[in-house]
Amino acid sequence: MRNIGLFETKTRLSEICQAVHEKGETIIVTRRGKPYVRIEPIAKDKQPHGVWEAREKHLAETGPLDGDFSPPPRHLDAPRLLRL
Repeated sequence: MRNIGLFETKTRLSEICQAVHEKGETIIVTRRGKPYVRIEPIAKDKQPHGVWEAREKHLAETGPLDGDFSPPPRHLDAPRLLRL
C-alpha cells in the first residue's frame, strides 16, 4: 500500500487506476499529508456484470422464448400529449 497526494492523483488518475487494477495494489490518497480516500481493486468475484451478461446468463438458464410473441395492440384513439 502506498500513499499519493491528491494533486498527483488528479493528474495521473488513469495511470493509477490501471496500476491498481493490474497489480491488485491499494492506494491511499492523502490530502495535506493526511489519509483522505482509498483506491482499491474490486475482487474478481464481486465485479459488477453488465446487462448483456445478465441476459446471456438468464437465457442459458431458461432457454429461448417458446412460441410466437406479438406485442400488445396499440390503441390509436388514445389521447396524445399536447405539445406547447
